[in-house]
Amino acid sequence: MKTPEFIRGRLKRVKRVVVKVGTHLLRGEGEGLNLQVMEALARQIAAIRQRGVEVILVSSGAVGAGAQAMGVKQRPEDVSGRQALAAIGQAHLMHQYDTLLAAYGVRVAQVLLTRDGLDHRQRYLNARNTLETLLKWDVLPIVNENDTVAVEELKFGDNDRLSALIATKMGADLLAILTDVDGVFDRSPSEEGAKRIPVISRFPVVSNIEERAGSAFGLGGMRSKLEAAELATRAGILTHIGNGHEPDLLLRVLAGEMVGTWFKPQQRKLSGRKRWIAFGKRLCDGRISVDAGAERALRERGKSLLPSGVTAVEGSFEEGDLVQVCGPEGREIARGLVRYAAQELQQIQGKKTREVPALLGRRESYEVIHRDDMVVVEEGEDT
Repeated sequence: MKTPEFIRGRLKRVKRVVVKVGTHLLRGEGEGLNLQVMEALARQIAAIRQRGVEVILVSSGAVGAGAQAMGVKQRPEDVSGRQALAAIGQAHLMHQYDTLLAAYGVRVAQVLLTRDGLDHRQRYLNARNTLETLLKWDVLPIVNENDTVAVEELKFGDNDRLSALIATKMGADLLAILTDVDGVFDRSPSEEGAKRIPVISRFPVVSNIEERAGSAFGLGGMRSKLEAAELATRAGILTHIGNGHEPDLLLRVLAGEMVGTWFKPQQRKLSGRKRWIAFGKRLCDGRISVDAGAERALRERGKSLLPSGVTAVEGSFEEGDLVQVCGPEGREIARGLVRYAAQELQQIQGKKTREVPALLGRRESYEVIHRDDMVVVEEGEDT
């Protein structure tokens, strides 16, 4: 198959790449680390950086490495056990990366994140600034979820989603997800006649993906990789899923070869502020329902949301919180930073702008959500 123009065109402009490496790929004998895979990865990353392309590595494997060090054969059921293994294994994981990459003259830095570190705007900015500084200093950031402190409500769920979030927040041009299968197939790869899908242009993709058990210490599966690819492509990022055991896969991806599965990105590009609004928080702080006229104004005319279009307010959000905006049918049409607390908005919903000051005892009124603080969900898209 000839490489589509959208792939060739995007690859010519690639300046920043996020590479995600999964537990299945890094697993060696006895559920430990596969040093052969890690060395090949280090060599390819060094070659990419020599071309002037910045790389951020999102790597799993800490729990498995810790289990190998401690002689543990099965993933512990208790959270504290998994966190302890992650604490032990993270040191082993970083030591191996540091040693292998140092041979190519590449300095590395460890960056551990939790979900609330990206949910909170200021913490997100701090994390982004740290990553930007490391790249400026020509240091390779190696990112992982901070399993030693994360609890369920703070977890990303797996590093697939974390890699997509990092790619969107850091303005990456390409997200490469390395696993131990040859891409996305039209059915379980173990079934006779299964065919690899070389290019995926639209979501949803496949509904009957087999979630194999794989490593005893991995969390993700192909479904989570598809969810990560969907998130990244919605942010306009070219995405690829491929088999990291393939020789020089990363270099071949950068060359535009039709290996693995490519995902066509949407055309829109968002500012850093709007990327955080669209993808930064797992959960919004509240929900605002609007009438059909307001929906058209947001979707078709690029307007701000005014009080007159609001029909219902849910949640106990404060001014500046992130809220969903839903149309008359209940489907999310936008999300943004609200300028009124929920209690205030309930008092002025459906009212004309000129009526607001008297109702709230203020000198002036504001848009409920200003256009600059809002991201509209494209038709057929779920945020």
